[in-house]
Amino acid sequence: MLPEKAFLSVRGLSHVYHTKNGETPALHDISFDLFPGEFTAIVGPSGCGKSTLLDLLAGLLPVQSGYFFYPSGIRPPNIGYMLQKDHLLEYRTIYKNIILGLEIQHRLTKENDAYVRGLMEQYGIADFAHSWPRELSGGMRQRAALIRTLAGHPAFLLLDEPFSALDYQTRLDVSGDISHIIREQKLTALLVTHDLSEAISIADRVIVLGKRPGSIRSIVPVDFEMPVRPTPQEARLHPKFQQYFNQIWKELKHDDLSA
Repeated sequence: MLPEKAFLSVRGLSHVYHTKNGETPALHDISFDLFPGEFTAIVGPSGCGKSTLLDLLAGLLPVQSGYFFYPSGIRPPNIGYMLQKDHLLEYRTIYKNIILGLEIQHRLTKENDAYVRGLMEQYGIADFAHSWPRELSGGMRQRAALIRTLAGHPAFLLLDEPFSALDYQTRLDVSGDISHIIREQKLTALLVTHDLSEAISIADRVIVLGKRPGSIRSIVPVDFEMPVRPTPQEARLHPKFQQYFNQIWKELKHDDLSA
């Protein structure tokens, strides 16, 4: 039964890739709900269909089996999709990269321009507005990519390993920025990551997939029982962090142990 306040309902999603060499099952019978303002992470072994799931929800792949819908009866007005690579265009300045989507959609209004410039100021890249992407560090480029994603005011944010190319310290900083933005703007977000520590430190729930074809092994709520959500750095030092890590690690190793 659909929860009363669900933002998104996914029911029985399965997907198979067809090639001239045969079929490769990617996902099997995926069902879960996301709730408004919730930040959910998906973890699982390589090749278990995590990115395929995001592509299905983004409408980049056709639904073959199962379905998903939004209880309001319509798709959110905007879905933001942030990828592992920043995909900044080297022939456009940072500011011009950030507003590219708004230009294409003919939505570069004074209000949206002010919103973008405010985000650039808030997250420390306003001084680089007229710089070229090659002049920025990896972390700064990802911040620019994040602001580009947020520029269209998405209601639903899909994140496909957006921090994986960054060094450890920068990864903590940028993931903290994104976690803060998501909660501040009350966005609903779904993050794919290979990093268990990252998932636990920033997500409200962690969906654990088994090996290909990916199916849900468990869904783990993460609650540090604090009045204010801790930063990723603070969460990793919390006594409950290791408990969650061990629980999810055990689920991930289940296939290896039962083989």
